[in-house]
Amino acid sequence: MSWDDGTHAKVNRVQLTFDDAIRSIEVEYEGTNLQPQRRGTIGTNSDGFTLSPDEYITHVSGYYKTTVAGEFITALMFKTNKKTYGPYGNLTRNYFSTDAPTGNQIAGFLGNTGIALNSIKVHFAPIPPPGSIKPKPVGPGTGDDGGRPKPVGPGTGVDGGGSKPGGPGTGDAGGGQKPVGPGTSEDGGNYKPDGSETDKDGSGSKHVAPEKMGPLGGDSGKEFNDVGFEGVKKITVGADEYSVTYIKIEYVKDGKVEVREHGKARGELKEFSVDYPKDNITSFGGSYKHIYSYDTTLITSLYFTTSRGFTSPLFGETKGTEFEFQSKNGGKLIGLHGRVGDAINAIGAYFDTGEGGSPIPIVPGKMGPLGGEKGKEFNDVGFDGVKKVTVGTDEYSVTYIKIEYIKDGKIEIREHGTSRGELKEFSVDYPNDNIMTVGGSYNHIFTYDTTLITSLYFTTSKGFTSPLFGEKKGKDFVFKDENGRKLLGFHGRAGYSIDAIGVYFDTGSQGGQGSDPSKGGPKPVVTGKMGPLGGDKGNEFNDVGFDGVKKITVGADEFSVTYIKIEYVKDGKSEIREHGTSRGQLKEFSVDYPNDNITTVGGSYNHIFTYDTTLITSLYFTTSKGFTSSLFGEKKGKDFVFKDENGRKLLGFHGRAGYSIDAIGAYFDNGSQGGQGGDPSKGGKMGPLGGDKGNEFNDVGFDGVKKITVGADEFSVTYIKIEYVKDGKSEIREHGTSRGQLKEV
Repeated sequence: MSWDDGTHAKVNRVQLTFDDAIRSIEVEYEGTNLQPQRRGTIGTNSDGFTLSPDEYITHVSGYYKTTVAGEFITALMFKTNKKTYGPYGNLTRNYFSTDAPTGNQIAGFLGNTGIALNSIKVHFAPIPPPGSIKPKPVGPGTGDDGGRPKPVGPGTGVDGGGSKPGGPGTGDAGGGQKPVGPGTSEDGGNYKPDGSETDKDGSGSKHVAPEKMGPLGGDSGKEFNDVGFEGVKKITVGADEYSVTYIKIEYVKDGKVEVREHGKARGELKEFSVDYPKDNITSFGGSYKHIYSYDTTLITSLYFTTSRGFTSPLFGETKGTEFEFQSKNGGKLIGLHGRVGDAINAIGAYFDTGEGGSPIPIVPGKMGPLGGEKGKEFNDVGFDGVKKVTVGTDEYSVTYIKIEYIKDGKIEIREHGTSRGELKEFSVDYPNDNIMTVGGSYNHIFTYDTTLITSLYFTTSKGFTSPLFGEKKGKDFVFKDENGRKLLGFHGRAGYSIDAIGVYFDTGSQGGQGSDPSKGGPKPVVTGKMGPLGGDKGNEFNDVGFDGVKKITVGADEFSVTYIKIEYVKDGKSEIREHGTSRGQLKEFSVDYPNDNITTVGGSYNHIFTYDTTLITSLYFTTSKGFTSSLFGEKKGKDFVFKDENGRKLLGFHGRAGYSIDAIGAYFDNGSQGGQGGDPSKGGKMGPLGGDKGNEFNDVGFDGVKKITVGADEFSVTYIKIEYVKDGKSEIREHGTSRGQLKEV
């Protein structure tokens, strides 16, 4: 969208909002009665500057970046005849600048905006003669004496005669605004709320009026009154180190959204979305305090709670006197009122008296959705449980979710979003285990100008927790049935990403099928979980639902264990899981599963100062038949050993990994001994004898030997090739280098 402020006598004030790009610019000019216009959207951060009467802009510079969505200004800096302001934003690769010609100033801006500032240009004008611009009174509690908008401190008004603090029921001299207490109104024919028993329009009719509470806070600033709405869909609040500075409300009226804004958008901006009309705000609270820096009382914090029990983050900081507004009849919030200037001076509420907070009956077991309001709605209903969840994420959000549901013993797949970015999966041992908790976060993504789900995780009735899919950004949430019942399905909104998500929990069965419902909850947490030990960085991993381990491949470099690849067995089939980054020396350890199983996992971890983090530095494994792997990596730091006290077998690993293996833990079986079908008391392993160099090999799991080929030169045995037999078939293994004379037996 293109815009042009035109050329003016001079610039008085510049206000910017920004995050990864400059989101908006708002400029106040000398010599105009027009209200400054914000060009663009609202960014996370807000900053700006005000020029003195004899100060003018001579230079503008900045940086921009080029993306698939176009070019965006990422930083701006302004120079005047007195000082430099900025840079504001992020300095990127591409630089631009412009200077006013000699004897001229920059006296106006024009450009293009969308979700950010795409371009900016300037108008030049002669420098005003000295003394031609008169100073205006500015400060807390004062107004503009010429009718022109100007920078105002908290508690200031913008009408003709200025405003001055007064007690309830008192007015300002000179025709300024006067604060109204409950039951009072302005004397100039403006809106005043109706009482519930008297009519005010002369028609003799009566109607039920909204329940009005407050306002509470200071008595400066200009009054606002948001009336005539049906409910609230979203609230955005700005706060700086002193107070709540800004509030933007998305009201609903006749099915359409209407926006009201109060205060000045600066400081940190956060938002709270409501699943209207299924959920409504039924109470809100906060605090107010006298701010001595501005010599006025301001709202210092706010929070909101809905009929379904969701509570917003705390906007601002609790300081001073606390308050809470809640309808005595549980009615929903339908409007705000109060006083504002450069901040929120006072706030009050209108609650509906004709209905409770939830106009639509709540579906038993249904929670959410939470997140954004864009995308296409999805609704996964009619399933018995969840077997596997696959989640895709990119640098911004959760992009994709694929769910393997169970219905009548069969798998049905549902997919939502767009499969891109990193894909990870979480398997559940259904029906013995079920997902009981769904959590994550959602945030406004300014790159797309929409709110999206940014992370997800899942926890089961047996205590297994998935890795964190995505990155925690924005507002956290947790969906969990109060009676510990299992997840049956998801609902929400999705398009290019996952915009919003909610859940359906079972209302008639416990989380872990096969458990005793009389015990009042899901199956207990598996007792065979140990660890993890190591560092606290990297992405969490959780390998659950397997029957045992057949082979492990480990990578290690000079610093740490870098990689682990596990060949698990489930229902007689192999499933591979990989963690970390495959680099350094790779070695493997094979197990004669199911006749032998890993029963011990050991190693060490140490703080690696090169990376300033703690990593796993070595690993080894021992089986129920006494076979021990080579040491993968190098023992450095603190040693550890994971071993079930009853000698039970390893079922899976958990921990954290990224560029290396940060931490590791183990799951041991709690229902079977380690050596299935084998006698653990009979070791059978002898040796090895010889040197300690070379790569280790371990030929296990065979029924016998059919042929051996050996190579030898003048120094040593160089090569051995064994033709093993397994399940009636030949399998070949070769070790060493085939050279010298070869003979077979």
